[in-house]
Amino acid sequence: MHIAVGLRGGVFLMEDDNPKKAAIIANLGFSLDARFKCVGDPQNLEEGISLMQLANALAPDDSPDKHLQLSNLGNSLKSRFEREGRAEDLEEAIALWTRAVELVFDGHVDKPMLLNNLGTSLLRRFERSGSTNDLEKGIELSTHAVELTPEDHPNKPMWLINLGNLHGRRFERFGNLEDLELAIALQSRSVDLAPDGHPNKPGYLNNAGNSLQTRFNQLGDTSDLEHAIMLLARAVELTSDVHPEKPSWLNNLANSLGARYQRTRDAKDIKEAITHQSRAVELTPDGHSNKHAWLNNLGGNLHIRFKQSENLDDLDQAITHYTTAVTLTPEGHPDKPSRFYSLSHSLHDRFERVGDVLDLEEAIKCGTRSVELTPENHAQRARNLRLLGILFRTRLRSPHAHADDATRAMEAFLEAMQHPTSHPLERLRASMLYADVLTDFSHLFTTPPQPSLLEAWKHAISLVPQCIWLGNNVRGRYTSEELSTVRTVVNDAATAAISAGEYDLALEWLETGRAVVWSQVLQLRTPLNDLQQLHPQLADRLHHVSQALELVASGSPPVLTETQLPSSSSDVQVQGSHSYALEYDKLISTIRELKGFEDFLRPKMLSQLAGACISGPVVVINVHESRCDALVLCRAGDIVPVPLPELSLIRAIGIQKYLWDLLRAKRLLNRCRGDMQDENDDRGGRVTAMDPPDMMRVILADLWNRVVKPIMDVVCTLVPPSTTLPHVTWCPTGPLVFLPLHAAGIYPRDDRISAPSQTIMDLAVSSYTPTLEALLKPRTQVTPAGQDPRVLIVSQPASPLAINNPIPGTTTEAAIVMSLVGESTPLDDADGTIQAVLEGMATHEWVHLACHGAQNHTDPTNSAFILHDGHLTLAELMSHHLPNADLAVLSACQTATGDEKLSEEAVHLAAGMLNIGYKSVVGTMWSISDFVAPDVMRVFYTVMAEQVRVGGELQPAYALHEAIKVLRGSSGRGGMNDFLRWVPFVHFGL
Repeated sequence: MHIAVGLRGGVFLMEDDNPKKAAIIANLGFSLDARFKCVGDPQNLEEGISLMQLANALAPDDSPDKHLQLSNLGNSLKSRFEREGRAEDLEEAIALWTRAVELVFDGHVDKPMLLNNLGTSLLRRFERSGSTNDLEKGIELSTHAVELTPEDHPNKPMWLINLGNLHGRRFERFGNLEDLELAIALQSRSVDLAPDGHPNKPGYLNNAGNSLQTRFNQLGDTSDLEHAIMLLARAVELTSDVHPEKPSWLNNLANSLGARYQRTRDAKDIKEAITHQSRAVELTPDGHSNKHAWLNNLGGNLHIRFKQSENLDDLDQAITHYTTAVTLTPEGHPDKPSRFYSLSHSLHDRFERVGDVLDLEEAIKCGTRSVELTPENHAQRARNLRLLGILFRTRLRSPHAHADDATRAMEAFLEAMQHPTSHPLERLRASMLYADVLTDFSHLFTTPPQPSLLEAWKHAISLVPQCIWLGNNVRGRYTSEELSTVRTVVNDAATAAISAGEYDLALEWLETGRAVVWSQVLQLRTPLNDLQQLHPQLADRLHHVSQALELVASGSPPVLTETQLPSSSSDVQVQGSHSYALEYDKLISTIRELKGFEDFLRPKMLSQLAGACISGPVVVINVHESRCDALVLCRAGDIVPVPLPELSLIRAIGIQKYLWDLLRAKRLLNRCRGDMQDENDDRGGRVTAMDPPDMMRVILADLWNRVVKPIMDVVCTLVPPSTTLPHVTWCPTGPLVFLPLHAAGIYPRDDRISAPSQTIMDLAVSSYTPTLEALLKPRTQVTPAGQDPRVLIVSQPASPLAINNPIPGTTTEAAIVMSLVGESTPLDDADGTIQAVLEGMATHEWVHLACHGAQNHTDPTNSAFILHDGHLTLAELMSHHLPNADLAVLSACQTATGDEKLSEEAVHLAAGMLNIGYKSVVGTMWSISDFVAPDVMRVFYTVMAEQVRVGGELQPAYALHEAIKVLRGSSGRGGMNDFLRWVPFVHFGL
């Protein structure tokens, strides 16, 4: 008898009594499978499977190679499943690998391979059915495979990548960041272990890049996105078009480019993304199990481009691709809810653009289906619920409203905001929408919904600290989407509280949402005395983790060049930072479960914040599109509300723009060398027909009438009469952050005209603070009464980094300061290096910096003092803590300017100095004159020296007030109406 083995081009006959017949047939089938993987011919795959099935039937279970024959057949069936989506192929493959695992003992050389294959097949079944049992079993098996495999084994990278994929999928399912961090660590390790030229290297690069993309989506760190794009582009570059995985690599690269486009709006990125995605679809045959994913993602990038271009063709194509993806995605597939979500979102957008109610109704059907298919504990459930709520709200606001739309929207938002495993940002947004519907449509409810409006905002505020993640460096936190959302939430919540007369809540909420990143940095430095005494091990570990996270705050891992592969050292740094952040969150939760520590590191209540006004009232100003109000916090903890009906958000933005247009026109971007009164008009140009003094006069009068006067009318009734002016500290929000409230007033054109007091400077001494907590520092003097403080005096008359703009007045200024203070250390010119200045700041109570300063609007953490050998940046300052610091005088430009996009975050050098330990900081809102600065400092330090001599509490704010008053009264440069010279000087802190 003969066995006929059919092959293309002929038939191979083999004796049936040949003892090696099963092995020969199996090897032939394996070779055909290998050829399929190289050239992609499906006929090779079919013939290979037939041969391996025959061999498997012929070989007895006690055959030494039986487990390999089972495994190879399983691989081929899985390949056909990937290509054609036959569920029975995957089921048979799992059964074969399960049997193969049973046939070999743990010490067998092939055991790790079999465990790995079974684990990955269970992952694929999970991706199809959503069974979490398959996912957990897959992780267990793959972990065992990795543990059994030596580090130098050639298959170790493959086992690592597959285990990483399993953890990545579990992260997507449950949202646990530890899974994502572990996935990236495993996949990065696989890339490091696989040599260049390894046939699987593109796959390893792709998977590592994909996980980095996921982490970027979760945390917003752009270094993750850039790293992902580099890895994914390399994977595509190394893979031929006939390779069956090429579409997958193209798809993932396109997703990352689309994500970068949403950050940078570089049209090249979205064009390349759509090109790659279209190519992935073209290379994927109909019936392939991943075709629905590529179509969905192509629709996603077209949808993204529509949002920017408003080209309806893009949106129509997106909807077409989304619809096909929904149809092709099998029922029970874990991505089916996401497919319905994408289609629903795009239909809603087309309704908003075109107004066809059929689009809205179909969007609601798809959104409802998305929620129905999403498991209760799925990490994306809040996202899907939020969209469904938006759809009902849209219909509620349209002529096509249904009677129950308001109720259904509220129910969706409520479940989303309370969903425990979803991303805090999704829950925060849902809270905002719940409050929005309740505000606009409360009349539709016969029974008031629960929670109430203020309870909803309270829930939203509780999520704020969770949204800005400590695992990112400071730059990443400042540029995150979360921070802008937090700013809006806090502003809306505070306005609602003020409208309800809940002024304590409003003040507490405004404090929670201001300078969030600074608060996180300072929180890491919280003294742990009580915890150390009762729970020393927890205190020690928290201290260690906090120190590690402070290093994270100071900078990001090195950026890779296009020619580099991933740097394992930078990966370790990122992994470490995220691991520490996860541990920090767990430690805080553990500590709050302890008796007496329930409120450990929670936002401060009003009773704690009241200490901020020990030297005088603190005025917090909330600017909102619906209303503007001041909240005056008094020493006893009372809050006096002051409505500001003449101020609006639009008006505040207008005043800010008016001022900044003037400053830009006058080029007040550096410490100025010359006399501004002698400058030619063409150097600065004109903004309007008015001269700068007239423009500033209008700005300051507007601030007086709309903001400061109504507040001071109240403050003057609260402060007892005294021979000295009261001290008022301003804590504004929104556009007011950038406006000179301390100089507001009515100024006559002729400063010789006497008139009743119409300026803030005649009524009070002003300071600013980024937060109330910044004023809660201990007020004990650093140096004993009557003893001179140690003063570091830095001057840079001609830094090599500002060679075209020397400021010789800094030499004169430094000499003046040295003549007026006691123990001083000068660092002039070449002595003023970054290291010398930092070392000096650590050993001196006071520091005077006379140099150029620069506010960096591209990256505010790179705002810097320009010293002799480099830039002393805000990011660098953040990494230092100076508990013995007292006074910092920043005689440089733009040290208190801040960033327009981050108005509530106080991202400027003055705030930086305040937050690293200095109790008082003198800064500038814009450039200062090189001729005027020495005159101001002469008076300022004269007053400060007298305060030191007589002892008692030092009052730098009063010293600066006196110096500006002298400058205003001078007959030369800096007179009353020379606003651009004296207005920029400001005081922060105590």
